[in-house]
Amino acid sequence: MKKYIYFCFLVLLLGVTGCKKAPDFGDAVYMTGTLQSSNIRFLVDGQSSMGLTVTSTNKTGADVKIGLKEAPELLADFNASTGRNCILPPEGSYTIEGTEVVINSGKTQSTQIKISADSEQLQEGVSYCLPISITSVEGEDLKVLETSRTAYVMLTKVITVKAAYLHRNNCFDIPGFGGEDSPVKALSQMTLEMKVLPVSFPNTPSSANGISSLCGCEENFLFRFGDGAGNPTNKLQLCKGSIGAASHPDKKDHYESWVEKEFETGHWLHFAAVYDGQYLRVYLDGEQIHFVETNNGGTINLSMAYDGHTWDDTFAIGRSVGYQRFFDGYISECRVWNVARTPAELQDGICYVDPTSEGLVAYWRFNGETQDDGTVLDMTGHGYNAHPYKAIEWVDNQKCPF
Repeated sequence: MKKYIYFCFLVLLLGVTGCKKAPDFGDAVYMTGTLQSSNIRFLVDGQSSMGLTVTSTNKTGADVKIGLKEAPELLADFNASTGRNCILPPEGSYTIEGTEVVINSGKTQSTQIKISADSEQLQEGVSYCLPISITSVEGEDLKVLETSRTAYVMLTKVITVKAAYLHRNNCFDIPGFGGEDSPVKALSQMTLEMKVLPVSFPNTPSSANGISSLCGCEENFLFRFGDGAGNPTNKLQLCKGSIGAASHPDKKDHYESWVEKEFETGHWLHFAAVYDGQYLRVYLDGEQIHFVETNNGGTINLSMAYDGHTWDDTFAIGRSVGYQRFFDGYISECRVWNVARTPAELQDGICYVDPTSEGLVAYWRFNGETQDDGTVLDMTGHGYNAHPYKAIEWVDNQKCPF
């Protein structure tokens, strides 16, 4: 009897869990592409255009006319709810062709209005947003799905920059990060971010030569590809996120994390680690991919490798364990902050941030310019210039966003 009851319960459970349906919004219209997020990305590279359409949840039985208009009055609430600091694109930088779209009878998607913009009229590193809302529906009794009434068109100026090419024999030291007075020796909050494009990965996963170091301090807080212990050399790792009192390294807690995907060469990626005093998060291209609640909080020391090493290994870009484990690829936009950046701030700042931003400790663009002594300028003016190990090779015509 018990087996029979269990069997019936299992059948009932499968029937409930195996027949889930998509949400039923009824007969409604919404801005196309806004069901998951109301943000619509518009990369503006020179003279650029994109189309906006409206979608119906069901095929229409007659032609349906839908009115659209700009809604700048919604921008303040959008910024408040998303943590962004967007502004409207300047007058004359864009045009909108049309204020009405039509869903023809028997269709679900409308004709489009075209938005055009000129990148020459937009500023680098500024987040622009243009809200476009549904204002009217004529032809059938269709409601508007309120959560998707408005598309927030995010205009981003595409820029062309140079990048530093390390090709596995160059790196950068940050001498100003060493010593007792280091500004990064005891960070109660922190953000470390960088853009990289791998050119090649080693074929020695079970050797230390299979490690490609990106930035940070060996065994203390280091982003790298591979671990020399058999894991694929094209997997990204934070090794380690060491958090605790700088004067008591034996009491530190260590948090390692991997990005599960294996990366291909020839593509830019942006990674970041964010620590807010309690939680450590890792982001890839602005999306969170790892999260951990720390055991005891504490501070992060980016001034040197953990105590006990036989070398003086300070914060570096493109190497670790002395002058070894070099990275073969392009680097750009490396930054260290003493604040915890939000996901929105990471996404909006992938290509550029204001060097005077609050909490920005050091900022190296690697955009082809060097100082008279050959160093790469710390854009903040704090003086933490990046010193190259060898002469720098630059690559031209790198687009951002990628």
